[in-house]
Amino acid sequence: MSATDTDQDRMKGLFGLPPTPYRTDLEIDTEDLRSLADFCCRSGQHGIVWPVMVGEFYFLGEAERIAALDEVLDVVDRRIPVVFGCSGISVPQTLEFARAAGRAGADSVIAMAPQRTNQDVAIDMYHRLGDAFDGPIMLQNAGGYAPLTGEQIATLVEKVPHIDYIKEERQPGPRHIAEVKQFAGDKVKTIFGGAGGRFLPDEMRRGADGCMPACQFGDILARFYDLWWDGDEDGARALHRRVLPLINLENHAFFRHILQLRGVMTAMTERSPASPLDAGDIEEIAILLQGLHDEDMCAEFPFASDLS
Repeated sequence: MSATDTDQDRMKGLFGLPPTPYRTDLEIDTEDLRSLADFCCRSGQHGIVWPVMVGEFYFLGEAERIAALDEVLDVVDRRIPVVFGCSGISVPQTLEFARAAGRAGADSVIAMAPQRTNQDVAIDMYHRLGDAFDGPIMLQNAGGYAPLTGEQIATLVEKVPHIDYIKEERQPGPRHIAEVKQFAGDKVKTIFGGAGGRFLPDEMRRGADGCMPACQFGDILARFYDLWWDGDEDGARALHRRVLPLINLENHAFFRHILQLRGVMTAMTERSPASPLDAGDIEEIAILLQGLHDEDMCAEFPFASDLS
């Protein structure tokens, strides 16, 4: 079953988050970005979201971010929905990104309130987004970014008809997904989870029907949804248990390393390196990847045993 077999107008399932690749001169590596977007399509993911936290939106300038959206849209070519990340350092900047998404033809936009603001600013921003983008809006509700309660979300989606989707990632995520489901479940099309996919089964039990993790295991996690939607909860949980130890190791260097192993990315440069992998990390990753080598879903993008 695909993400749109039974409801053509509803986005759901695995929406992968690509990291932003950089050349050694710290400019965006356009070819790698195009490769990442193509990987999301060809590996069976149900949608693509760029740039959000995984894509380090806070390191991107306005012009380069908008120009890179055109590259993503060009290579995706309507194969899957493209959601443009519009979060910024101010509400006016967020609105400018939303208007750019409309001009470019993005399928949806996602945004959370700027840091150091409050819930009143967040609510006002979503009203303004409804005017700036004539399409479905995803409300991203994350700790540290003026998060809203389930009741506030329910009130907001009644007043802003374009808010069709929620990405709920206040922690603990599954518990807050249940809260949003209680207050706003019949008012939105899909509640998406986050946290890298760590809690997928619990999110599904509590009302989510999608997740937005980093994209490097997107084909495997998309298969989780296929199994769950087909009624094979035990199979879905078994698959999730196999990939979970790897998800628990995730950081920005990890995303890039896995995508390099899979032949998707060549650029390993980061604009602000934080936690590089050491030899022990790489050895442990190689051991854990052995548990995924027999998955048919990985056949087109296998995990290389070395990079020589």
